Amino acid sequence: MILAGGTGEGLSVLTRHRARTAVPFGGRYRVIDFCLSNAVHSGLTDINILAQYNPKSLIEHIRMGKPWDLDRKHGGVTILQPSYHGEAAHWYLGTADALYQNLDIIKDSGCDLVLVLSGDQVYVADYGEIIAFHLSHDGPVTIACKKVSPRESSRFGMIRCARDGLVKQFREKPARSLLSDRASLGIYLFNARLLAGLLRANGPDIVFDMLIPLIEEKKVFAFPFDSYWEDIGSIAAYYRASMRLLRGGPLTSKRGWPVYTRGDDLPPARFCEESEVSDSIVACGCRIEGKVSGSILFPGASVEKDAEVRDSIVFSNSRIRRGARVERTILDKDVTVGTGACIGFAEQPSGDITVIGKGASVRNDAAVRRGRIVEPGEKVRDQR
Repeated sequence: MILAGGTGEGLSVLTRHRARTAVPFGGRYRVIDFCLSNAVHSGLTDINILAQYNPKSLIEHIRMGKPWDLDRKHGGVTILQPSYHGEAAHWYLGTADALYQNLDIIKDSGCDLVLVLSGDQVYVADYGEIIAFHLSHDGPVTIACKKVSPRESSRFGMIRCARDGLVKQFREKPARSLLSDRASLGIYLFNARLLAGLLRANGPDIVFDMLIPLIEEKKVFAFPFDSYWEDIGSIAAYYRASMRLLRGGPLTSKRGWPVYTRGDDLPPARFCEESEVSDSIVACGCRIEGKVSGSILFPGASVEKDAEVRDSIVFSNSRIRRGARVERTILDKDVTVGTGACIGFAEQPSGDITVIGKGASVRNDAAVRRGRIVEPGEKVRDQR
């Protein structure tokens, strides 16, 4: 069960028109591709995606699941949205409520175990290792956890566990963690019968209404996860995870499993004679005449002559026209940066990131200062 229903407010204009699980990542992927690829490589082919907010782009991307070999007569992938069940209909009220509204799917499957995943994370994993750990410890619930820096504790649920893996304490996003350096990754494995009982009896949230009471009953174990994993719940986290790819961050598992996605029918990227490209990811269909450094360009993006793109992420079919300059910026799909425009530059060093929404246009010679957010479809004349 992949939880994909959140509003994605932390990703600002990138989720105005799409679910956060459908946000592009890494030059050719969508975030949901990682959960799906992990599952298929791990031999799990009965997959349900619990979607709610702006599901159109997610549905278009998944379709019948063919890129992941999930277009099957039995099992496969299904997108589940809130629906009317004979009582008052309502949105998913929380992570546990989303599962509860689809409890019939879990029961009808006849499964013994239910793997619950967050769909807005980028990582590579063999879920078979978590299952083996769960079975060997004979506990009803297993949480995947990973060591993180103490300064990041406010982003995660922090846990303290014994040497045998038994979870002793859980605190959700503490300002400062005195427990340990282990963070919950939002990857949960439940015994199906226990999960069904909990969903009938408890509230809307997995952590507060289910896990914390179970931890107090000494029924939860922690699986140590030591592979690549990134949370992309904010613009800063998304940008940081993307830039890590340019420093060699892995997108395949220890076993060399690839990440599957829906492909684009575009020709190879073209680098013209005047172009200069360094330390960048450039996808198919791109045309580069200017200078690109430390950046990620998605399919169909173009950089015209004398234009410069530095430390930026450019989504599909966006166009940087002649003489424009773009630095430390995320350009969503179909953005046009006009001739001589200047985006994201700062007089003083700044860690802020400029974000230009889908279909927006920056007029010729206009300037968008570092850290500004431009709404989808907006026409920018000047934002000095």
